[in-house]
Amino acid sequence: MIERIDALLVGVKPQREWGSLVVVYLFLGGAGAGLYAVSLYMERPFESILGLAAVAVGALFLLLDLGRPERFWRAFLRPGTSWISRGTFFIALLLLFGAAQAAPSFPALGFLPWGEGTTAGWMLKGTSALLAVLVMTYTGFVLSPSPAIPFWNSPLVPAVFLSYSMLAGVDLFLLLARAFGRAGGNLMVLERFQGHLTALCLAIVVLHVAVMSARTVAARETVKDLTRGSHAVLFVGGVLFAGLVAPLILTGVLLLDRDAEIAVHLLVLAAVLRLSGDYLFRYLMVRTGCYDSII
Repeated sequence: MIERIDALLVGVKPQREWGSLVVVYLFLGGAGAGLYAVSLYMERPFESILGLAAVAVGALFLLLDLGRPERFWRAFLRPGTSWISRGTFFIALLLLFGAAQAAPSFPALGFLPWGEGTTAGWMLKGTSALLAVLVMTYTGFVLSPSPAIPFWNSPLVPAVFLSYSMLAGVDLFLLLARAFGRAGGNLMVLERFQGHLTALCLAIVVLHVAVMSARTVAARETVKDLTRGSHAVLFVGGVLFAGLVAPLILTGVLLLDRDAEIAVHLLVLAAVLRLSGDYLFRYLMVRTGCYDSII
């Protein structure tokens, strides 16, 4: 019987180039872009500015991770070949176009000629929305072309990053709306959307782990670590159950009955659980990525 080539792979080594600062960026950048996109759709300029602020703060953590922040300009030099370089442009353009799009909504800047209802305003809104989607997605494309770290090397990674970012953005919007007393019928529409999006995230994460369990040694070692090893409590208990399954249990009735009502404290708890699970997912993606080694 011909042995699989990955039987020769030993000495699996965890990656340590990306640390906690990158994890914070992945969460804030994705959640902030998601919040901006949802706020844009709901026409809430204040919340959209908060989303941009989260992206900007996340970018600062990314700069700190460089070790030499003053050389950040080098990240702009290779957009043709590097997803990191493309992402740098996406972030900078989102902050620029997003701030410009929101500006006329504030009384002091209402004189600007690209306000709501103008052709320039619609073009700016569409461009900002596209940039938000690109910021939510590009980090998945940074990871997925990495054959040296097989657990990241999957087309499902950009999809799960986009789904989690939208999930976090909606949750932040819902929490802010309730904190500022802006509850209304539209919020229940978003809550139902969250239920479908939560189920989608759960399906993609489980599918990704299932696919990786049949890949190379490093990928299988990561799956083993996540499901039966030192990170199993965080992944199975935190990401899957607390972050996805429990919110579905708490709010699942909204998917079955459009007229159902759920206590606000349960909706808030579900949002907090999903956000915590989102952060844990990004942490574990970075922390458990392993290199294959050939002897």
